[in-house]
Amino acid sequence: MTEAASADVVLHNAYVVTMDGALMVLRNGAIAVVGDRIAAVGPSADVLAVAAFPRAAQTLDLAGRILLPGFVNTHVHTLQQLARGIADDVDLLTWLHGRIWPYESHMTKEDSYASTLLCGIELIRSGVKTMLKSHMDSECCFYTRYCLVVQLQLSMARRSVLSCAVGFLA
Repeated sequence: MTEAASADVVLHNAYVVTMDGALMVLRNGAIAVVGDRIAAVGPSADVLAVAAFPRAAQTLDLAGRILLPGFVNTHVHTLQQLARGIADDVDLLTWLHGRIWPYESHMTKEDSYASTLLCGIELIRSGVKTMLKSHMDSECCFYTRYCLVVQLQLSMARRSVLSCAVGFLA
């Protein structure tokens, strides 16, 4: 645990899943956040006892809820967010050739924007801080989606990661 000048928020009385070497889970744990950094992780009593943290701008008692590290989604197709449910009942080749690719080929830049926005909202609300965007993009919609994904990435976390894989099947 490290001490900081003053915490913006202290979350306490939670199960805290850590990313330390032992993958420890703290039963009555706390996290103090200063700016965009975690300043302290430890038992609630210890974090709340640090002189700066009782004066935090916001202190939240999580009443036994679970605090997890941000998730990593390694396979995202932002363009297909609006296509959910249109091809759940078919084999892969039918899904690709008969449903998804025809669907995508008719999307406008506005459709692309809406699909990417909806996907980003879902990622943020589900705790994803890092994503790999995979897609075979057509040139007409690629830049619209890319710019929006960058905006969403910055909204997810200051230290989030964005990677785009662009290619075509032979």
